Amino acid sequence: MVLVLGFTLGQTQRCYGQTNHQPHTQPESARASLDGASQPSSEDVGPGVDATGKASTSPRKVTDSAVPAEITRELEIMKARIEELESQLKTRAGADQKVATTSVVPAKATDIVSTSTVEPSAQSQSDASASQSAASSSAPAVDTQTPFAYADWTWLNGTARNKDAVWDSKFFTPEIRFDTHFVSSFNHPKDDTIGGSSEIFRSNEIQAEQISFGGDFHWQNVRGRVLTMFGMFAVTTPRNDASTGRGQWANNSPQDMRNAYRYVSEAYGGYHWNVNHGLNVDAGIFVSYIGLFSYYNFDNWAYQPSYVSSNTPWFFNGVRIQWFPTNKLKIEPWIINGWQSYARFGSKPGLGGQILYRPKPWLSLVFNNYGMGEDTLGLIGRSRIHTDDSVEVKYYDNPNKLLHRMAFSVTGDLGCEYGGGAACFGDKKDASGNIIAHKQDFLGWMAYNRFWFNKDKYGLTVGGGQINNPGRYLTLVPPINGADAISGTPYFTANPGDPFKAWDTSITFDYMPRQYITFRSEYGYRHANVPYFVGRGGITPPGGNTGTPSQPVILPDGSTWQPDLRKDEASLRLAILVKF
Repeated sequence: MVLVLGFTLGQTQRCYGQTNHQPHTQPESARASLDGASQPSSEDVGPGVDATGKASTSPRKVTDSAVPAEITRELEIMKARIEELESQLKTRAGADQKVATTSVVPAKATDIVSTSTVEPSAQSQSDASASQSAASSSAPAVDTQTPFAYADWTWLNGTARNKDAVWDSKFFTPEIRFDTHFVSSFNHPKDDTIGGSSEIFRSNEIQAEQISFGGDFHWQNVRGRVLTMFGMFAVTTPRNDASTGRGQWANNSPQDMRNAYRYVSEAYGGYHWNVNHGLNVDAGIFVSYIGLFSYYNFDNWAYQPSYVSSNTPWFFNGVRIQWFPTNKLKIEPWIINGWQSYARFGSKPGLGGQILYRPKPWLSLVFNNYGMGEDTLGLIGRSRIHTDDSVEVKYYDNPNKLLHRMAFSVTGDLGCEYGGGAACFGDKKDASGNIIAHKQDFLGWMAYNRFWFNKDKYGLTVGGGQINNPGRYLTLVPPINGADAISGTPYFTANPGDPFKAWDTSITFDYMPRQYITFRSEYGYRHANVPYFVGRGGITPPGGNTGTPSQPVILPDGSTWQPDLRKDEASLRLAILVKF
């Protein structure tokens, strides 16, 4: 009889210990260690336990009519105790489920035990401790392998703020973007044209800036990405690439490379090796990091970036190697055709690279460098070097405050051209004092400060910058009479030594009701030391574009038409930005 009672009590306690943590799923290895090596079989099931080892509301029937009354009473008491325990476990399971559904972070096993009003036996406490230990060991740890995954970087300028993917699979992660804006230039150009920008192009009109579909493919370490580019970006970005003016299949015709690539912003394939924290080799068209701001306005703190970003490359065409020696460091060499170019300008390709270092969750350092490429159309022997370096600091973060986060970014650029009549350090003169090589350099900076309110629902950014670019080799050509980077224009030359100094400032307010959408309003003011921005009279000849953009427009009366260019431009920018 003692043996029967001992066996019965042992099975009852073991059942309680197992059921105590059922609301939290344990790994198979943890469950095996908690259950022990032997599960009860149909032959040795005790009272209160069915054939699967789960608690039963009725004890096993005892068929021996000679069982003493004492044992019968004890069995009745045990039955009542089992029913009481089951009732308490149901109450506890409901509480556990409530905790799990109201918290992003799974509740610890110790928290669940503390909510119980039952005083378990010593054996139950032992089983509960083992369950808690297994649950703790199975909790997700900080990712120390995936690069930069140890912190949340959605606060960065130039980085999308989405924290969740709407849909994902083992093979494909989609990406969809929409960018529609209304811009009003306070110069009120009669032809509704805005020049000197890589983001705003028309005044007093609603325009679809970007319509993009695509995403990332990934399977067995093979990588691929494609993102289409429709809307204003599809024609305004390629027009700043002069490389398509050299060679067959590259001249300005319906068959040129601009038309081949204009509807694609990113398209590359490659492979990933599990070396250190990752090694990727990709080839195709990929966005440039020079200038800090992203190619895509949704990712940025402001809509119209300063000149350091707006006048530097948005894309590269070539081979990119990404090596992650640690989860906080990326070293990325580039072998590319040239400076924002589909094709090669001269006899040399461009070489460059990036070093990205994020030692702390509040600090990001990026260093971009470019060199060797011959990037002036029709001029062999002139090369370009450029360095672009940025620091981003999140200096305040308190999620419990209305103003809960503040951060700033600072970017500095320095570059020059040399050879072919250009020099990096001042004008070069011959013995007679004649200039044989003009100073061609680029010096600029930009700085922005961002404020977040009400748990990322509102954002405010103030900032601006300036550049000095004698020779104007990185100054965007105004689209006067349809001019582009290939044709140039006689109304805004880019001769050696031509001066260009400019500065700008802006204030941006964002309303972000969801992580996938931004309602943006921005006021910006831009100034140059020479007439550059479109004025009231516009930059379109009477009757529309006519003749060759590289030549002055002669009017029917024999006079030479002149565009209306101003030194200043103020504008209001309104946009709706969507990214899935």
